Amino acid sequence: MGKSVAIANFQTNPLHALLDPQVRPDPYGIHAELRESSPLRVDDGLVIVGDYRNCFAAMRNPALGSDTLKSPWLKDVLPPAETPVLDSIFFMDPPDHPRKRRLISKAFTPRITARYEPWIQGIVDGLISEVADRDSFDGVRDYANRLSMGVICELMDLPPGDVPTLKEWSDQLALATELPTLVAAFRSSEMFSAEQLTGFDRTSMAIHAYFADLIHKRRKKPGEDLISSLIRTEEEGHSLARHEVTNVLLNLFAAAHESVTNLISSGMVILSRYPDQLSLLRDDPSIAPLLVEEVLRYDAPVHVTARVALSSTHIGDMDVEPGTIVILLLAAGNRDEAEFPQADRFQGDRRTKGIGLAFGAGPHFCLGASLAKLEAEIALKAYAERLTDFTVDEDSMVYRPHVVARGLQSVTVRRRP
Repeated sequence: MGKSVAIANFQTNPLHALLDPQVRPDPYGIHAELRESSPLRVDDGLVIVGDYRNCFAAMRNPALGSDTLKSPWLKDVLPPAETPVLDSIFFMDPPDHPRKRRLISKAFTPRITARYEPWIQGIVDGLISEVADRDSFDGVRDYANRLSMGVICELMDLPPGDVPTLKEWSDQLALATELPTLVAAFRSSEMFSAEQLTGFDRTSMAIHAYFADLIHKRRKKPGEDLISSLIRTEEEGHSLARHEVTNVLLNLFAAAHESVTNLISSGMVILSRYPDQLSLLRDDPSIAPLLVEEVLRYDAPVHVTARVALSSTHIGDMDVEPGTIVILLLAAGNRDEAEFPQADRFQGDRRTKGIGLAFGAGPHFCLGASLAKLEAEIALKAYAERLTDFTVDEDSMVYRPHVVARGLQSVTVRRRP
C-alpha cells in the first residue's frame, strides 16, 4: 500500500538533499516533491510524510511514539548516553511524558503568559532604541536572539552575567536536539562528528550542573520564577525529582530560545520580501496575531520531526508495522495547497480553519507556543512601526547548520540610502 521508491543507502535517501548547505536558504522545492509523493515508503522501511492531513493525523496517533531510539532500526547506532542529552520530554512517550507535561504546563497557560507582556514590551523597546540610531545591525544577534534570551532569562530569573555562557550552551543544545530526528531519518550519526557528539555530552553535563545549583538555591530561597514554580508544583501527590527538573529546564531553555529566535528573524526576512504585508502590519497592528501565525505556517521554526510505530497502524492507505520510523515534514505540510490555498504566498492577514503544524499537534503540542507567539507579535510590530527606513540585506543571510530547527545564524538589517 502507498508509494515506494528504491533507497540503497544513506547517501541516496531522498531526505539527504536537506543536508546540503546550498539547499538551506530554500528547501521548499524538495519539500514540495516529497509532499506530492506522501506518504512515501523507501525500501529500508522508512516512511516519509509531507502532506498536511497525514502529518496532522500522525502527530495525534497514539500508535506513533516520539522516542525513536526505541526502534530496532536504531539499535547500536548511538552509544548509550551517560548524560541526558536525549532524555528529553520532547522525545518521551507515556507514562513519563503526560506526567511531566501536566506538571510543566501549569507554568505556561495563556493567562500566565499574558502577565509577561509588559516586560517583553520593555525588552523590545530597549532593543529597538539601541539599534534605531545605527546604519545597520544583525537581525539575529542584536534583536531576535537578545529578545528570546532576555525573555527566557527573565522567566527563569537567571543572572544577566551568565548570558554569554548560556548562549554558547544553547547553540550546542540546539544542534544536539537534531540528533534523534536525523539519526532516525538516516539510521546513522554520520552527519555529526565524533567531536560534536562528545561536545553534546560535555555541554549537557555543564548545563545540568548549572541548573542543579540554581535549584538548590531556589529551594532555600524560592521566588516567582519558573524554576521555583517547578519545584513547588505537585500533581496527585507527585512532584518532579531534581534530575527531572534540571532536564526539563535544559530542554525548555534551548527550545524557547532557539524557536523564538528563528520565528522573529524569519518574520523580519519575510516582511522585507513582502513589502505590501509590511505596510499592512504598519497600517493595522491589530493583525499581528494573524501575521505571526502566518510566519509560523510559511517558514516554521521546526521543519522536521520523527515518530516510531509502537504498534501496527496506518498512515493514509499505507500499512505501518511496529518499529517503523516515520519522518514528518512539517514545513512541507504547512505549504499544502489542499489545506492552505496559495500556500506559497505569504498573506499576513490570512484566516483559515486549518491549524499550522509549526508547534506540533496532539500530546506533543508545544507548551510554550503562546509565549513564543506573544514575543513575536510584540517584536514584529515594533520592527514594522519604528524601523521604517530599514530593510533586510538579502546577500547577508547565513543559515545555521540545522535541518530540524532550520534558522538564520545572521542577517544584516540595513538603513536605506
